[in-house]
Amino acid sequence: MEIVVQYSKIAALSVALSGAALSTNAIASDQDLGVLGPTWKIVEPDMRLAIVAEAHGVDWDAINERMTGQAQNHTQDIPDWFVPVAEHTETNFIDPSYTLGEDIEALKRQPDGSYQWGVIYEAGTKVNPLEHIQPDNWLLVVDLRAEDQRELAMTLKARHPANLTVIVTAGDPGSLASELGHAVYFAEEWHFDRLGITHTPSLAGVRDSQPDVIEVTHFAYPYDATTLEEHLP
Repeated sequence: MEIVVQYSKIAALSVALSGAALSTNAIASDQDLGVLGPTWKIVEPDMRLAIVAEAHGVDWDAINERMTGQAQNHTQDIPDWFVPVAEHTETNFIDPSYTLGEDIEALKRQPDGSYQWGVIYEAGTKVNPLEHIQPDNWLLVVDLRAEDQRELAMTLKARHPANLTVIVTAGDPGSLASELGHAVYFAEEWHFDRLGITHTPSLAGVRDSQPDVIEVTHFAYPYDATTLEEHLP
């Protein structure tokens, strides 16, 4: 005997939907994954109140004291440069020229008085910054870990407060600045790459007689302030 089973379209759709629902329930189980961070009801909170609530109980005096200490002592934490101490006195002349790797553009005045962007220096051009600006001050570069170099810096800066700038490669520039009553600067990479500083203590500057090069002299121990002054203009 042949048995024929017939399904209506409605019955078939009902079965399919029931299977899908069972499959979804199997995937989305009631697993509690916990809570991370503060939560609120599903309504936008008043953020002013939320900030006040977060700040409640904070020890602001302790925070202010810590921040003040960091600001006052931050110069003690600057990483030192490892620059050798000079073993002999030597003078070198540094050409600070460099070659442009790309075109330099700027606004150029046109014959009708308008301005348009255009190339003022082409790539490959050799440029010496000293042709455009001359530094007023000479630099004294010292390592404050050496007490003799610290005393040298204090003596020379006291004698030449206006035309000598102290640059520190190691040690605390803030401490020296407090004693001198003048700004003291920590060395940056360009002092070595562009100015040619290789040893401490060193004097670096530009003379009127040789305006296109930087004169750099490092001095051997023992240090004499008068000897260094002879190299100043």
